[in-house]
Amino acid sequence: MKIIVVDPERRIARAEAGLTLGEFDAATQAHGLATTMGVNSDTGIAGLTLGGGFGKLGRKHGLSCDNLIAAEIVTADGRLLRTSASEHPDLFWALRGGGGNFGIVTAFEYRLHPLGTALLMGSVLHAYSHAREAMRFYDEFSRDAPDEVSVDAALVTLPSGDRAFCISACYVGSPEAGGPIIAPLMKFGSPIDSRLQAIPYLQIQSAGDSLFPRGRRYYWKAQFMREISDGAIEALLDSYARAPNHSSLLVFQQVGGAIARVPASHSPYANRDAALDRFPIAIWDDPADDEANTRWARDLWNAVRPLLNRRRLCQQSR
Repeated sequence: MKIIVVDPERRIARAEAGLTLGEFDAATQAHGLATTMGVNSDTGIAGLTLGGGFGKLGRKHGLSCDNLIAAEIVTADGRLLRTSASEHPDLFWALRGGGGNFGIVTAFEYRLHPLGTALLMGSVLHAYSHAREAMRFYDEFSRDAPDEVSVDAALVTLPSGDRAFCISACYVGSPEAGGPIIAPLMKFGSPIDSRLQAIPYLQIQSAGDSLFPRGRRYYWKAQFMREISDGAIEALLDSYARAPNHSSLLVFQQVGGAIARVPASHSPYANRDAALDRFPIAIWDDPADDEANTRWARDLWNAVRPLLNRRRLCQQSR
């Protein structure tokens, strides 16, 4: 079920549920269009959209489910229905982040947006000894960033075995306009590496592929949060220093922007007031290491919970 029909005049795409993100993005980009999708090209559009759907375009254009115009669904009693704001609206509402078993969606109709074939990407890598200051800067920079900017970060381990903190920003607009906005990120501190260049959108959209090849073992848990407190920084740095292998990550994914401006009643998708999605990712190969890796991810996730103001925390497990 991989048929996709793009109407460039109306800026709408009808996509069957078997499509991957890479297949969807390639078809829409052929017309200079796109909508919010994730950054692993082999992810299915169906699960992503029905669960909400983060991506580089989210702060500018909303979640994948926010850009859903209609969905075709087979219900438990065998009916094939088209759902939209005017056709079976309650069911359409539930499909956009409800997480329930409402039926099997066979096709999606999305709103598309004009987008160039390349976007400006800036990234900086800070030594672990400077990670505290860099994490505070990331928190401030991401909170003040315009909707056109999607800025993520991660604690990583380099091939040398050294730990580091990486910040990357994507500007959703012309590369020329994005330069001055991303400039403070490039100038902060004394990074051990920095890069600023226009990168093809399809390459950005498959950026996660190399990190998550098929056949490895993965475990992660996520928390939505509104800020990175000093206490959280200390707990995260201490926990990440004890990661069981070099592949493990601690990722911050920026949300907010257009996502936060959608009324809560628009869909069952919750936590729209979050600023960041934070999640430890354990990655390993040997089944004998399952317990050590899952325990590390759970311990890191739990280490931050008591340090956050409950009224300012949204939680999500994956």
